[in-house]
Amino acid sequence: MHHAITGNIGSGKTTVCRIFEHLGVPVYYADAAAKRLMLEDAELKSGLISAFGPETYFADGQLNRNWLAKKAFSDDETLATLNALVHPAVHQNAERWKGEHREFPYTLYEAAIVFEIGGSERFDQVIVVAAPEETRRDRVIARDSTTSKAFAARAAKQWPDDKKEAAADHIIVNDGKRLLLPQVLRLHRLLSR
Repeated sequence: MHHAITGNIGSGKTTVCRIFEHLGVPVYYADAAAKRLMLEDAELKSGLISAFGPETYFADGQLNRNWLAKKAFSDDETLATLNALVHPAVHQNAERWKGEHREFPYTLYEAAIVFEIGGSERFDQVIVVAAPEETRRDRVIARDSTTSKAFAARAAKQWPDDKKEAAADHIIVNDGKRLLLPQVLRLHRLLSR
């Protein structure tokens, strides 16, 4: 079984995934994989350079993240171009990774956007890590030393909390009040059957 775990910015997906990992569950981190593939996958690099220009990479081959972010997030169409290049490469890599972890009862694919790119049908079930917007905003501002405005801009690219939660098969509440461990353990027992 291969499940997705997602949640809006600042929900604490990574924290929840670390608990699953401690329980022996393999977790594929899509954003980290995307960053790695943008450096290692020759076909993806070539596509990014074609779409966003030679400035996408420094002379030493490192990704010019600021340049790419400035270009890609300038409008929805350009962002769609970036996603159309990166998501298939990540999907292919994740499929290979999934094959290497067949002996486990289930695996998790962690990504900020799953529903937004119509990817939920690739998974057996989708887990949403949920937290109130105010809590998420405070976490992101503290974590990234950013502003409310920057948080709002990033959050606007994601489905609203209520829509995401309505589409979920399972919800883990990470509001700083409800304990995470009992929720994760209960879900782990359910998914391990």
